[in-house]
Amino acid sequence: MSIVGSIGLGIGVVVIVLLVVFYLYVLRRNRAEGSGGLVTRSRLTCPKCHQTFDYDYVPGASLTALRLGTSRYMACPLCGRWSTFDLASTRTPVNPPPTP
Repeated sequence: MSIVGSIGLGIGVVVIVLLVVFYLYVLRRNRAEGSGGLVTRSRLTCPKCHQTFDYDYVPGASLTALRLGTSRYMACPLCGRWSTFDLASTRTPVNPPPTP
């Protein structure tokens, strides 16, 4: 491998590490502050196993889901079967305000 290829590979690794650290920082900060910010939470119900779960959506970070406009085709984390989930109509606050 040439010196230019080694430098390019090193720069690529550094960029990927920085992106991962940035996303983790933003996720943690937004959950702590309770702001919608970059993270959108949806309460989804699986049509196959009929169980509900929360899905935190970060724009541009859906590596294991197929984007279909406001819906996603993804595997249910509870039963593992693939289904279409509507994220837009099931949005909930990241940290809902306490009820009196």
